[in-house]
Amino acid sequence: MTRYVTFTHYKGCVSIPENYSSLVSQLIHARSGRRLSQEELAHRIGCSQSLIHKWETMKRVPSGFMLTCWLDALEYEILVIRKREV
Repeated sequence: MTRYVTFTHYKGCVSIPENYSSLVSQLIHARSGRRLSQEELAHRIGCSQSLIHKWETMKRVPSGFMLTCWLDALEYEILVIRKREV
C-alpha cells in the first residue's frame, strides 16, 4: 500500500513506498525495545526530539545521511537487495 503525505515545501502529495513505511515501523519498534525515548535517540544522533517525532510519524523524511545516523544509533543496518527482474 502506498501512503501519500503532503509536505509543506512541496506542491502536492509525495508517495511513500510501503517498504519505507515498514522500515520506520521497525525503527520505532527497535527504539521502544531499547527503552529509548525520542529525546534520548535525538541526543545520540545529534538532532532535536521534534525531528525524531516527525520522522516516526512520517511528516518528514530523513536525508540518506540522517537515516544512516538513525540506524547506527539503534545498532541497525540496511541490507540492499536488488528487486526481482520483471
